Amino acid sequence: MVERIDAFAHVLPKPFIDEMLEVHPTEELEAVSDTPRFWDMDIRFADLDEYGIDRQVITLARPPIWRGIDRDDALEMTRVANDEVKKMADEHPDRLIPVATLPYLDGKFVDEFERCIDDLDMAGVQIFSNVDGQPIDAEPFRPFYDAVESKDVPIWLHPQLHEWHEWDSEYMLHKILGWPFDTSLALARLVFGGVMDDHPDLKLIPHHMGSMIPHFVNRLDLFHQMQVEHRDVYPYPVNELEGTVEETFSRFYGDSCRCGASDVLEDGLEFFGEDKFVFATDYPFGPDEGRGFLREEVQGIEDMDIDEDARRKVFGENLKSLLA
Repeated sequence: MVERIDAFAHVLPKPFIDEMLEVHPTEELEAVSDTPRFWDMDIRFADLDEYGIDRQVITLARPPIWRGIDRDDALEMTRVANDEVKKMADEHPDRLIPVATLPYLDGKFVDEFERCIDDLDMAGVQIFSNVDGQPIDAEPFRPFYDAVESKDVPIWLHPQLHEWHEWDSEYMLHKILGWPFDTSLALARLVFGGVMDDHPDLKLIPHHMGSMIPHFVNRLDLFHQMQVEHRDVYPYPVNELEGTVEETFSRFYGDSCRCGASDVLEDGLEFFGEDKFVFATDYPFGPDEGRGFLREEVQGIEDMDIDEDARRKVFGENLKSLLA
């Protein structure tokens, strides 16, 4: 039997929700405050069992709940969130793999990352694609990447909202399309800003299969070449990379959270390689109270035109190797 481990799923522990609503109430949090599937493990495990999913990485849901929060309050609530996620996993060690979350990447938040790894023994850390509109390769954040590399744990990268247009939230487009865009920007900043070259052992799982990157890598490559060769014509900062553009971007891990499109997943597998592609569902989001994503993501992997050895790697072995 192939072990299935969901590499990117979400929770919102009820004690955290209740306290966060007192400290920093938002519509994003209020919208799920009465939605048990974010914290009720009986509901979750019944859904996972229905689709043959053995274990699940849990990360804190809804990055927009942190927008506009006071920094001191953010640090306190980050600690509450990480403690509660760890508590969930401790109650179900055979089913849940806990990952910390940091809404900010500097100052005492680096200390919180180290607490989560050293004291709570969490599997890694989730960060967001921008930090209050700042790019994640900004100079104040560089010590965070030093700390992560020294601990040899993965980063889970989740998209965050940004103020692109006044109208982009209509039809939920700010998340459906805006989030893949912001993820792609973040990955490009990590590459072209030198973070990946400076940290050759950094391991990072961007949500939604790296978003635009696998499909636009040739464009990224040719435009990078153009800027390097014609600095006089294109007045943008540009750094030469230690490897090729494609080699550097393919250092990331792809997750399969692309709504079950098996042909798209095959493109991702080809780009990242069969040893760096992991199964993910985004549960408990999705139609049918989250079961729609479970169904489509499992079927998407099953329908891929790959051999059983590769399928076994994607469903669980690659993540286990990453966490070893």
